[in-house]
Amino acid sequence: MSKVMAAPPLTAGWLENRTFDLGLVVGITLVAALVAICAGLDPAYLQMLVMADLWLLGYHHVIATFTKLAGTASDRRHNFALIWLLFPGVLIATALLGKLHGVIAIVTLYFFWQWFHYVRQSWGIAQRYRHRAGTMPWDNQRVAEITLWSVPIWGILHRCHQNSDTFLWMPVWMPAVSLWVVQLAGLASATLVCHWILTRLRAWRRGELPVGHTLYMASHFIVFACAYILIDDITLGWLMVNVWHNAQYLTFVWMHNRQRFSAGVTPDGPIISWLSQPGLTRASIYFGLCLLITTAVYTAIIDGSALIENELKLLGTDAGTQAIALVILFSMTINFHHYIVDSIIWKRKNAAKS
Repeated sequence: MSKVMAAPPLTAGWLENRTFDLGLVVGITLVAALVAICAGLDPAYLQMLVMADLWLLGYHHVIATFTKLAGTASDRRHNFALIWLLFPGVLIATALLGKLHGVIAIVTLYFFWQWFHYVRQSWGIAQRYRHRAGTMPWDNQRVAEITLWSVPIWGILHRCHQNSDTFLWMPVWMPAVSLWVVQLAGLASATLVCHWILTRLRAWRRGELPVGHTLYMASHFIVFACAYILIDDITLGWLMVNVWHNAQYLTFVWMHNRQRFSAGVTPDGPIISWLSQPGLTRASIYFGLCLLITTAVYTAIIDGSALIENELKLLGTDAGTQAIALVILFSMTINFHHYIVDSIIWKRKNAAKS
């Protein structure tokens, strides 16, 4: 009687558990795609969904950074310079940029910096999945990094070739990129992704496929290809990748806090540690409180800008557009501060524990 050799079990490599990770990777990707599809039906839907994304996810995800930056007393001491010194510096630099070159310079900086921020965060999460999957000697890490970046690079070159003059209904500048450069980048990216698919198929046949890492990488390729290449409208494409990024970040930070305070409530951070304990009630209060703080902060920005619109002319605009200019200034300052802080706090030694 012949024996059938069973393939070794696949390596899941979940960050939390199967249900959570499928929601983080597959669920959020589907939501981002659905939002983009709905927004593409009508220009009015696009404007409405962009505003909903900004208020419910975009502003919220920026504020969520502070749960790690200033969640406990020791966090606030350790990150004093990032909280109290860096922010005024970024505000001054952003105001000077706008004063010298106008709103278009701020919007352009935002467009390219947020693209870099999205890709870098995606690589960071992919590395977390790689770590959870254990050793992957058959998957060269440097090649994997180049492959992950290749689709976004192809996408940003495609956007530059399109030469859009508006983004989020604001003026933006794009450097000129020839079609042959875009095509060459596309060929290189397609080759790398095909190689990635082949390595995954071989790993699957050997029973060594890291499911979490594979699903995440696939979602990354799909989202950036759709957002920057397949979707023609620059704002609609941005909406898809922005929903994906924001929801992913909010979920990841919540998971981080859950793991960080897994031992229970701590006197060093009684509020954040209590909110991060298991249970649907705590999770609902956690996200609700973050959203409440977000609403208060950005409402203050909008109302405050309206109050001082006739007092300051920081961005060289007339009185009629001063309030909008100030909203752009303060909102983008918060974004730029978030980009800088995020590049520091998650790279620190033992970041996953701090």
